Amino acid sequence: MLKQNPPVEVGDRLWMLGTAAYPLYLVRGQNEGAIVEGGVSAVATLLRRQFTHLGLSPDFVRQIVVTHAHPDHVMAIPLLREMFPGATVAASTVAAATLGTEKAVAFFRQVDAALTAALVKEEVITDQPSLPPQGENRIAVDRVLHEGDAIAVEDMAWTVLETPGHSDCSISLHDPARRLLVISDATGYYMPESNSWWPNYFSGYAAYVRSIERLAGLDAQVLCLSHNAAITGAEDIRDYFAGALAATRQYHERIVAESRSGKPARQLAEELGAEIYQQAPLLPLEFFQKNCSLLIKQSLQFEEKAK
Repeated sequence: MLKQNPPVEVGDRLWMLGTAAYPLYLVRGQNEGAIVEGGVSAVATLLRRQFTHLGLSPDFVRQIVVTHAHPDHVMAIPLLREMFPGATVAASTVAAATLGTEKAVAFFRQVDAALTAALVKEEVITDQPSLPPQGENRIAVDRVLHEGDAIAVEDMAWTVLETPGHSDCSISLHDPARRLLVISDATGYYMPESNSWWPNYFSGYAAYVRSIERLAGLDAQVLCLSHNAAITGAEDIRDYFAGALAATRQYHERIVAESRSGKPARQLAEELGAEIYQQAPLLPLEFFQKNCSLLIKQSLQFEEKAK
């Protein structure tokens, strides 16, 4: 079953907040909580209202966990720090390094502004959007996470899983006792209305497939994505992972086949980018074409190594 209308409780003491397109997840204990994901800055005003509705005080959130350092997953963090001044921010080693790089975060601000404009235009955000505080282009990380580390919220324990492929810095969180799983973009960009995926193996095709296979084997009952939905029910989650794997392999095979037929990489990237842009025009066409160029590169590199 799909969950798409935050704020909504998607699992035992696990809430989806923000918007369906850019959800954040709240691990909600009796006296403290943790936020997983750093979202886009435009959701901050909405989050303030949601937290007030849930009756949560400024000292409730003690931790903010970054799943990976892409702009649509980190730009609400400065605003969340203002809302929850006692919260610490945790991220993987690679993500922490990226967030500490001025050039990267300056670029993230540009993408965040474009995404904010798109959300306002589509009336997903109806309040005046907040903007990240101006200052040095860095997002501080207080704790560096590694494979097997624990995120503890009262009696709840989440295990950190390194799940590269989408990015080198990607992590997922698993609560085996309650069979809850937060995977961010490890399976790509899912579009529930068409039950289709845009595979996102930007840092490596083989690693991406291995990460999906690993996550699929965890037998979760609640699966939290970082765009467009959470999924509940073990059977529906198994079907989701099977679909994501099939879509990924088909996309890769299409790239390889069309490249071998002689189609120039630039032309293929333009075609693939136009296809996803028609389905999800959140950013300019060139953004998608550039990212499709990266997918082509990763697929062809994998094929070359496999020879």
